[in-house]
Amino acid sequence: MREQYPAFQERGAEVVVVTTTDVPTSKLIAGDLALPYPLLSDPEWTVFKGYGTGAALGVPLPAQFLIDGNGRVVERYLCDLVPNHPPLDVTLGQIPTR
Repeated sequence: MREQYPAFQERGAEVVVVTTTDVPTSKLIAGDLALPYPLLSDPEWTVFKGYGTGAALGVPLPAQFLIDGNGRVVERYLCDLVPNHPPLDVTLGQIPTR
């Protein structure tokens, strides 16, 4: 994702990562990884529950959402026990160019 992040920005898209860690831990993670995109803290699982990502072994499952400029989810890839996320170039291809 780090390598393709500029391509998302060129199309007017933003990448956001949501974790279940608290704010101090999320800041440490973002700093250690030197993420170029926002990493948001959601220790109450509000976002995960709102988008219905599901959970396994007490941890929310990863998911990928493509949300348009109006806040509408246009694609969603939920991970069950086997990740089924498309390659990032496929997701990027779904974002209209400016």
